[in-house]
Amino acid sequence: MRKTFIRISALVLSLLLWLTACSENSPVPEGETGTAAAVSAGEEIVPDLETEPDYPPPDTSGLDYGGKAVSFMAPEWGTIRYQYTEELTGDSVNDAAYNRLLNVENALNVKGEWNWSTDAECHNVVLRSVTAGDDAYQIVYTHCIYGISDYATGGALFDLYDLPHTDYAAPWWSGSMMEEFRIGSKLYYGAGDLILQSAVCTLFNKAIAADYDLPDHYELVRNGDWTYDRFLQYASSVTRDVNGDGVIDVHDQTGYTGDLTERSCDILFFCGEHCTKATDEGLELVFWSDKVIELFEKTYAYFMNPDLSNGYFRFYDTDQQGFDEGLALYTFATVGGIPGLRDSEVDFGILPGPKYNEEQEAYVSNPWPCFVCVPVTITDPDMTGAVLELFCYESRALQTAYNENLIRGKSTRDEESLEMLDIINEGLTCDIGGSYLGFDSSFHKIYYCFYELMPEHNENIASHYEKAKKPVEKTLSKLYEKILKAEAGQ
Repeated sequence: MRKTFIRISALVLSLLLWLTACSENSPVPEGETGTAAAVSAGEEIVPDLETEPDYPPPDTSGLDYGGKAVSFMAPEWGTIRYQYTEELTGDSVNDAAYNRLLNVENALNVKGEWNWSTDAECHNVVLRSVTAGDDAYQIVYTHCIYGISDYATGGALFDLYDLPHTDYAAPWWSGSMMEEFRIGSKLYYGAGDLILQSAVCTLFNKAIAADYDLPDHYELVRNGDWTYDRFLQYASSVTRDVNGDGVIDVHDQTGYTGDLTERSCDILFFCGEHCTKATDEGLELVFWSDKVIELFEKTYAYFMNPDLSNGYFRFYDTDQQGFDEGLALYTFATVGGIPGLRDSEVDFGILPGPKYNEEQEAYVSNPWPCFVCVPVTITDPDMTGAVLELFCYESRALQTAYNENLIRGKSTRDEESLEMLDIINEGLTCDIGGSYLGFDSSFHKIYYCFYELMPEHNENIASHYEKAKKPVEKTLSKLYEKILKAEAGQ
């Protein structure tokens, strides 16, 4: 295990921010120089609270922890690794990260210490520390799946609701994601601006949209009219045999291209569906409905039609077309993967994933999230709560700098995409089963149901679900029982 801060130059940061939350390998634009102003050395960053101007910041008056160390543990994974630095470089994202910790240290008189490791080793180190009763780490970041279940079933976590100085209704916390992870009256995992989540979104090719006189996509989003049916309608209308060989393939224009391995699962999230829910009685399987059947039929009909879509499953197909080749109207991607398009000449915009219909209240995205948690062995909950709350609040400036760099000149070319990014981030959600059981083979059969069926050209989703249902329900029941026993100290 190494205990160190990470030095990130502006150049290295620019190269590395494209890494996605779970898997985004698309080659994808260097635009003009970013316009976000760099933060001068030592200057305090004030988070942008325009969306919640009247919400009070954390009250730190009278809080002084005498220079005590606060130890963070985090896996070297996703965007977690690239939002910490120990020096100012003039790059707005780098300097926002530097000032975030500095502001917390100055306000509370603490000293931050960062510990980095691999997913597995991070998880093992924390569990060993808790088993030994050591207050070695106060704030722990997690992979979206790895360790999530073990921490909770092992009784390793402090109930976040019991931390002093925290306000989870504040706009710097993701209330919707945390509510999804509440188990009864307990909350073991937090999410908010202190983590750069890599939400799944839609990218669209502006030139193709204009060539076919499609409606203004940004207005569709603003008016609540960007729906899955519209996505399928427009995507089905732009097929063109570019090379004139009479066959539609990766050399021709279609409505969609991209990896569908995880993205086919995300379609359910876009449309407001979940696989599992935590209730006061346990963990419930909520996947099956007439709506899910309808979505599967529509999804299968479009994405499995090679004359309409160049979507592929990376474990099955090798002949792939990239969105950066300019031959597709749409692709689904993670926000963290967008900077990979910097070398592309495609003029594209960012949209949220399409809603199920106009009546769906909000646009929704699954960010394949990272979480933060607190070991049960902490000896100073007062300090830990104050640091966690202020650190999340101060992270708003980092989020703003990241979004500004991503949109204004560095990756995309329009202000509307910055507006869309706000909408995407407001609609983050997650599935508790997807994180607790993300590596469970029986759970995969339902959670990744679309991906399990489509590459095999199997349209019988009802039969597939019936076979998979009971093992998953049993797994969920056992998981809940283990969590309850851990809470009871058994």
